[in-house]
Amino acid sequence: MVQEQPAPRPVRNDVMQPAEEVLVMRHHRLQLGSHRQYYEWSKSGLWPFFMRIGARVVGEWKVIYPDGSSPPTDHEDGWRLARYAGMDHWRDTRGGQTLGGNGPMADRYREAIRNRDRYLLGEDDVLFLTGGGMAPGGPYYLPGLNERYAFAGEGEEQSEDVPHPVRLDVAQPGDELVAFRRHKIEKGSFDRFHGPLPAAAWPFLDKIGVRPIGEWRRFYPAPPADALDTLRQGSDRRRGAHDRESAGYDEAVTMTRYASYEHWQATRNPIALGGDGPDYRAAMEAYEARQTLTQETSVRFLQGHLFPNPPTYGPQVNERYRKL
Repeated sequence: MVQEQPAPRPVRNDVMQPAEEVLVMRHHRLQLGSHRQYYEWSKSGLWPFFMRIGARVVGEWKVIYPDGSSPPTDHEDGWRLARYAGMDHWRDTRGGQTLGGNGPMADRYREAIRNRDRYLLGEDDVLFLTGGGMAPGGPYYLPGLNERYAFAGEGEEQSEDVPHPVRLDVAQPGDELVAFRRHKIEKGSFDRFHGPLPAAAWPFLDKIGVRPIGEWRRFYPAPPADALDTLRQGSDRRRGAHDRESAGYDEAVTMTRYASYEHWQATRNPIALGGDGPDYRAAMEAYEARQTLTQETSVRFLQGHLFPNPPTYGPQVNERYRKL
């Protein structure tokens, strides 16, 4: 029996629609040791079509435990972050054909979903994020202070009010990781919480080798079922319990790259890496102001892949169409 071919669905697209960008961060539970395969199917099959329909993947990571805590023994945890031009854009990407049509690229997209599903045990946390934004990544100009120094004499006391300039050794190799922080903050305070960070803190972090990815406020689309729709409608393992917005706090998410866990540990004493000039003081003032708005903060460490959204070439299928 010859399988009937689906009707062709080529598309033309309207002009870009203005909207407030949203990001969706998904937690997925995978079979042990399968994160790399899961990522490869995403990279080769899903994401080219996602780029075709206007979405942008930030990255895909798994949770690691460099602090010595114990990982789960029956699965590994992964997180994926993707950008959309707005909620209408996100909803349209749930099927994709209205934006990108069908054809071989869409077929590969669905094949990749089926192959990824072999490793997927479940998805049970979906974070919708807005506000704040992606870190610009520089360049930053932090002028050097016109000062001169000499080595301190042996036994010479270093008081708190003595300047702490630094020189640096060569860059150390390591395994890059991402610090994924979730903050419970005072209700309605996100703009004050995030506002000083890009100008006051990110340049100093960049100077000491840290690379901020971005910071956002979590929001809760309604109705709940709409927020948990996925490419395969109705799949129980892709549906988690919908978190409801708290009346007592808002949630902010911060993602930051470090060269290694040792690098993250070294940044706990930022003066040792970056000195205590005006740039350091501006950063610390920003963090102190945030602390007054923060009820609770947790951090997880992720390791995986930032996706560069490279140029993609999907040749047109040699067909002709008539409008119905």
